[in-house]
Amino acid sequence: MGKKILITGGTSGIGLATANLFAGHGHDVCITGLNQQELDDSIAKILNQHPGAEVQGFVIDLSTQGSFEEFRIFVQHAGINPDVVIHNAGFGTWGYLSDISEDRELAMMQLMVMNVYRSTRYFLNCMEKKGGGTIINISSISAFQASPTLTTYGACKAFIYQFSRALSAELRMKRSPVKCLVICPTPVNTAFQRQAGMQGSALFHSWMTVTPEIVARSIYNGWRNGNDFLIPGRFFMLLSSVSRRLPESWQIRLAAFYLRPLQ
Repeated sequence: MGKKILITGGTSGIGLATANLFAGHGHDVCITGLNQQELDDSIAKILNQHPGAEVQGFVIDLSTQGSFEEFRIFVQHAGINPDVVIHNAGFGTWGYLSDISEDRELAMMQLMVMNVYRSTRYFLNCMEKKGGGTIINISSISAFQASPTLTTYGACKAFIYQFSRALSAELRMKRSPVKCLVICPTPVNTAFQRQAGMQGSALFHSWMTVTPEIVARSIYNGWRNGNDFLIPGRFFMLLSSVSRRLPESWQIRLAAFYLRPLQ
């Protein structure tokens, strides 16, 4: 029997690829998007590949103040009681901190810190009451070290990573029926770099770049296998375990090298 899957930011990139994969395996999918046209187009794409799939969605911007309450009320009124919640919605800012819009960064923190925190707590409570479920939080390899020019974005992803890892341990300690999985992709070819103004960054022209479909498969397989932490791609998982043993100053220099503008 198919599970009910709720994916924030499900209209493009990793979110859309993940929604498409779950729908293709017979699961009911609900996605969020920033506008109705984008949402309708994404649902049509999924149904075009998987006719008969159960797909719904709603429009919400989770980077705004008060958006979590709107999100919670919609979920309750619509009777959505998901088995899997994937916190995927996100965007980035790139450049020197003093040059970046403060409002833009505060919106990013609202989306990727406050609302991930509040949504995780809410659905954790719902899942424990019904006897099981999985929360999947999308972090990044930028969570593992300080990332000059991705300063605030990296800090947001570090919160998601540490929060998720500690929560997963707590759930095991209390023998909860709920699991928490955190996914930390390398750079992904999506609209992210355009929205963050990173078209000129060396990062998305490096050998580390992966596709949304690779990340989606990692999310799906990680859920099926009961994992609590994954970096998509076995090679990258191994490489990360090595690089995180380097002195912190080396890690920061490597991050700065790959985040530099292309000449």
